[in-house]
Amino acid sequence: MACQNIAMPKTTHPTKTALIECAADLLDKYRFDEITVEMVLDRSSISKGSLYHHFEDIYHLLEAAMISRFARYVDTNIASLRSLIESATTAEGLYVGLAKISAVTQGEGMQRARQERALTIGRAITSPRMSDLLRHEQQRLTDVLADLISGAQSRGLCNQEIEPHALAVLMQAWTLGKIVDDLSETPVDNDAYISLVNRVIREVFVPQN
Repeated sequence: MACQNIAMPKTTHPTKTALIECAADLLDKYRFDEITVEMVLDRSSISKGSLYHHFEDIYHLLEAAMISRFARYVDTNIASLRSLIESATTAEGLYVGLAKISAVTQGEGMQRARQERALTIGRAITSPRMSDLLRHEQQRLTDVLADLISGAQSRGLCNQEIEPHALAVLMQAWTLGKIVDDLSETPVDNDAYISLVNRVIREVFVPQN
């Protein structure tokens, strides 16, 4: 089965890219600790020598694969928000669009994505190597969100009293925050949670008259 193409820096060696793509695909079906060197080699048809030329060990490869999946998440979110903000003509229109995006990110269908983000961040906390890999993508997401927010503020679509980078971090926090409830024995009513988040969005984003 062919591995999915994942956008990688142009300077990345094609063999390294292929290994990361295959490991990223395996993470769709297996846990981090279930994936072996043999599984990657069988799927990619790349030699063991090449794998160890590009990566210190299987964990190094899997960490790179987790980052590539995180980057995919970053690109998807940036594209959605850029489209929304650039097409919005009123503050109310921006709010409605953000509320719709929020409903999707907080939904049951995104539970696995939330868990994967948490796992990626958690591993980065305990692994300096993983932390170095994640830092760039995390900063890229925050900076682009801040730029989009700043653009919305300049057009009068967003509260100008809020510092853009602070708001960018808050946006990421509330999309990830639902994972706390994902692990509860008696989860909160999802509609009630989304309603609360939407209230926060309105209070924070919409310019106050």
